Amino acid sequence: MVRFNLSPSLIGRYFYHDCDRYLRYHATPEQEREASGIPVLLPDTSPVTAALLDAGISWEEQVIRTSLAGRVRVPGGAGALAERSFSIEESFALLPDLAPGEALYQPTIPVSIHFLQKYGLDPELHRFAPCRPDLVVRDGTMLRVIDIKASEELSISHRIQATLYALFLDHALTLLGIDRKVDLCRAGIWLYDRDEPETFDLSLNIRVLEEFLRFRLPAILAAPPDEVSWHLTSRCESCEFSGSCRAEATSRRSVSLIPDLSTAACRYLRDDLGVTTLPDLSRFLDAPGSDLHLKICGSLAHQQSRLSAIVQALETGLTIPLEGTSRALPVYEDIGITLTLQRDPVSGRIYAAGFRRFKGDAVYGSPSREALFVAEDPDDCVRVQREFIRALAGELEAVHDYNRPREWADQKSVQTYVYDTYEADLFSRLLADALNDPGAAADALRLRFYYQDAGMADGQNHPNTPVAYPLVVLTREIRRLLALPVPFSLRMPEVLQELQSSRFAFELNPGSLFWHDHGNALKGDAIVMAWGGRRAEALEWIRSELSRRLLATGSLLDGLRERVRGGLVRWPANFRFPRPWDVSNPEISRLLFIMEYESALGALRVQELRSRPWAARVRDGISIPVQKSIGNFWKVQSPIDSLLFEQSATFSYLLVPNGDAGEEAQAGFDDPRYRDSMNPGKSGVCFARVQDTIVDRKAGLLKGFALEVGYGRGHAPFSEGDEAVLHPRFTDFTAKRYRERLLELDAEADNAFLRLLSDPHSFAGQVSEPEAIRREAGLLAKKAGFTPSQARAFEKMLASRLTLVWGPPGTGKTHFLAAAVLALVKARRVHGRRVRVGVTAFTHAAIENLLVKMQESIDEYGLAAELPLYKLRDLRTPKGERCLQALPHDRVESVVDYPALVLGGTVHSFGRLEKFLPSLDILIVDEASQMKPAELALVITALGEEGRLILAGDDLQLPPIVLGGYPVPDDGLPGLEDSIFAYLRHRDDPASPVYTCQLLENWRMNATLSLFPAETLYGSGYAPATEAIGRQQLSLLPGEPPASPGRELAHWILDPTYPLVLCVLENVRTTVENRIEAELVAHLTSGLRERLADPATGAPYPATEDGDYRFWRQGLFVVSPHHAQIHAIRSLLAGIRDWQYQPFVDTVDKMQGQEADAVIISYGVSDIETALAEAEFIYSRNRLNVSVTRSRSKCIVFLPRPLLEPPLDLLQNERASLGLLHMLDLQEFCRTRGEERIFDLDWIEGAAGASLTVLRVSESGEDG
Repeated sequence: MVRFNLSPSLIGRYFYHDCDRYLRYHATPEQEREASGIPVLLPDTSPVTAALLDAGISWEEQVIRTSLAGRVRVPGGAGALAERSFSIEESFALLPDLAPGEALYQPTIPVSIHFLQKYGLDPELHRFAPCRPDLVVRDGTMLRVIDIKASEELSISHRIQATLYALFLDHALTLLGIDRKVDLCRAGIWLYDRDEPETFDLSLNIRVLEEFLRFRLPAILAAPPDEVSWHLTSRCESCEFSGSCRAEATSRRSVSLIPDLSTAACRYLRDDLGVTTLPDLSRFLDAPGSDLHLKICGSLAHQQSRLSAIVQALETGLTIPLEGTSRALPVYEDIGITLTLQRDPVSGRIYAAGFRRFKGDAVYGSPSREALFVAEDPDDCVRVQREFIRALAGELEAVHDYNRPREWADQKSVQTYVYDTYEADLFSRLLADALNDPGAAADALRLRFYYQDAGMADGQNHPNTPVAYPLVVLTREIRRLLALPVPFSLRMPEVLQELQSSRFAFELNPGSLFWHDHGNALKGDAIVMAWGGRRAEALEWIRSELSRRLLATGSLLDGLRERVRGGLVRWPANFRFPRPWDVSNPEISRLLFIMEYESALGALRVQELRSRPWAARVRDGISIPVQKSIGNFWKVQSPIDSLLFEQSATFSYLLVPNGDAGEEAQAGFDDPRYRDSMNPGKSGVCFARVQDTIVDRKAGLLKGFALEVGYGRGHAPFSEGDEAVLHPRFTDFTAKRYRERLLELDAEADNAFLRLLSDPHSFAGQVSEPEAIRREAGLLAKKAGFTPSQARAFEKMLASRLTLVWGPPGTGKTHFLAAAVLALVKARRVHGRRVRVGVTAFTHAAIENLLVKMQESIDEYGLAAELPLYKLRDLRTPKGERCLQALPHDRVESVVDYPALVLGGTVHSFGRLEKFLPSLDILIVDEASQMKPAELALVITALGEEGRLILAGDDLQLPPIVLGGYPVPDDGLPGLEDSIFAYLRHRDDPASPVYTCQLLENWRMNATLSLFPAETLYGSGYAPATEAIGRQQLSLLPGEPPASPGRELAHWILDPTYPLVLCVLENVRTTVENRIEAELVAHLTSGLRERLADPATGAPYPATEDGDYRFWRQGLFVVSPHHAQIHAIRSLLAGIRDWQYQPFVDTVDKMQGQEADAVIISYGVSDIETALAEAEFIYSRNRLNVSVTRSRSKCIVFLPRPLLEPPLDLLQNERASLGLLHMLDLQEFCRTRGEERIFDLDWIEGAAGASLTVLRVSESGEDG
């Protein structure tokens, strides 16, 4: 019987590798491995391994002897510091007596059999040796674990290791009866060259680890070594067994030979489909219905043709072209540059960098140039950085100077390439780091202006022009365009052999000194030998290797182009360095960059969609084949899901003839150039706007369009019967306005917008309102019946120039704003004061909703005759059309002299009419949590010098759409890419806010539904406004006895005395469409339609169009994140009832601001790869919050189990991990306050083995 050796570091590395074999092999004692069929390892004698160990010891000593000098207790002894430790007895004698801020170095913590038994681990089989965290620090009254790592970044393995130390320490202290608490909320890692440790949250780690210890660990160790799962990935390079695994994969023709196959996909192929080898996969792909099986796994979905090509390439040795085009790889460039950069694996420094320029004789007088830089010692890395940047900047400067005086046709284009993504990442990092080096900063900034990335947003200066694809990563384009007979990964030597250039053939022999088996990064042995003084000539070896790599990249590029020329469409622009914005304020420069960068990303995203394979584009409704009919009507040749079109609809489309010429025209269309134009000019395409759609509502299919077509110059009109294709087009009609306004604001010496951004506390100064007006307003507020929190917010509005009205769900934000403004207007008018009010928001609906609320209340304040309300330009909502007046832009001057006035409009309307509008005394911005600062800039100039700015919103609900991955500012607060509301709220003092007022009384949700968001997001004061609201309950009429499993489940879930229900779907795997979950949603909906009482009559909603309308508008709506799940639910609903009004099943975006008696939330996604691929969407805390706060009396949430148990890689994404924590908090809330029951789902077709774990919370919030 094997007794497995376990440790925190081993389990941490298991989570990093995500490989069961890794854990099973390493946990088996060395003396028992050979008998178990586990390969015997040879000692690792590589220079890098030794250097890594030395670096860890050295960094640990530096932290202890320098950073913590005088604040740490160190074990005695004569040996090296890292070799010393306190005994168990010494450790637990010293730990309780640590002073605040004092640390204990290397205490010994035993792992008792009681700890193992707590998690069901057999002490006879599982053994944890006593472990030694580097530091235990007393922080306040608690002990915190800190580990010291000579690493640059906080990794998954670090998190797991420190978390286990904390759990072990906490258990040991409790077992020994020592009254000292361990911090189980946060631990820390002291990373290399940092002044202090980086702390991280433990809550998610603990939950994941406890599940692992209870279930996953014993299952892995109980399996025979040859049966545990394994797969080869790039992370395997750091595993001692990777060589044997690689040999096994090759001999067995394992699916692990497929480059970039994910671990999850490999598991799915093996465990669910029985596919382990390439021949297995080939047979599977040839079988009917294989695409349906692949759809269940995120990275395999819709990849049948691609997988077939890869298998064919690996089995035949042939290169197979793939469908689709490349937007990044150009057809040709006048001057090409290839880069390579290499990083020392020990220190993390970039020690080698080089480039090779090819072509450009007219500019340089030579056809090529190579520049290589290698550091002679660690300190020499700074010189390498400077000289590389200076040389590259000079090479590009020559083209810039050459082009500047010449006509466009005579100018030269430049394209830069790297082979692999790690080189692109290192290049971006090098430029960012060099900005802090006075010797390189100027050149680095100029280069960064050209090689742009989102990280620039944090700087002080920014480029005024976006650059499309300044750096092309060749491995990305190879994956897109070709299937190669190269196993495991796209390692350069093997790829080069397959893509030999007919003009410039080159061979690259991968010696073991520089080449890993899997990846392309240079092995670090040579630089370690050079820096260690053992082999000075190693520096020349490195230079030679860099040169070979640069030559190989150029040859490979040429060979790639020869094979894929038909899939290339882009010609790079003539080169010039972008100029900086000529502005004096860094905030303005940052906003200008974000605005243009977001626009450029939007264009690239649309172009990438249009470059996908034709079949995929048609399937997903991206490219829509149509045929010209009578007049402006066009028939969709293959009807598509109307919801699919609705979710991807754009303002304008490209319309091109169906065929090769049309494909070429759309592929080459320059979206950024035409982003704000309605005239296609000479672009070779037509523009089309959808005026109307022809939809089969019952089937949910789009059948046709009414199109307004704008023809390009020389393009003949389409005739009846002509076939064409409608493609998405990127438009941005607002960027120019934002740019002009921001530049105007920058030119003003002092303006409200910049004061608001740079010093909101100062902006929020006192308003000099006469005391009589304040008293009058206060009396009116009392009559309005404000709640306590609303009254506090109104007092703030009276006194301060800036008020943030933080309105969580259901707190009556719109009602409060309307009453507050009317009270203030009335008070000013009573005392003869002028008052002009502006109302704006992110959407027309929000603007009109607030104006309508004011119009409905205006009589109560006696203002009907003297306070005209207008919506600028036009009205967009039914309520607005009934209650409001529209004021065309050309009639604005007719109202400017009114002493009292309310004008509502978009920021664009206010921006256009700035010269004609009166200065505003009050500016209300609703939905400010979805409005970006640049949008506010268009309207804030209308605010008078003493005017009040009132921003209302909730940044814990839906945020603005942000495409770029911007860095978190140094202060950790939301940046200027976020909403203006989030930006300002997080700069107020939460303990003593200056301008933020939170509304607390909830007018929507009952007590149970209010309690979860109160405990997790909004604070304990967030509660039902009245006892009646707190007690409200779903009104269900008596139904049939639950005689079937389905009815019993529905009866248990729909019970009105349990307002909050969490349904966790077990043992079901799907991507974006979960048919079983959709069946359950439809089943519950059917039960509600039968039994839910109409509040107006107390009887069931009538079986009429009006009855269905009111049921879906006030009784129930269903929320789901993906159109595929929405379509599945709608289809099933159509099969159970002849609805006379379309069921309200949609995304959360359509639900914000609305409410119903009951809400059902169907996440659907139960494939973790799909979830991780769109982590910030699926795991959005804000979206979950909006979803669960829509219902008045009943909220039912469906969450597939895999969403609650993702890989810990998710923790690297801060926003996504917040959302996962919110999901887990919801599960814990329901588990601790409710009751649980498991239902088998065998009664649903295709659900054999599936079950539903239902947790429901009663009205009292206690176990029922």
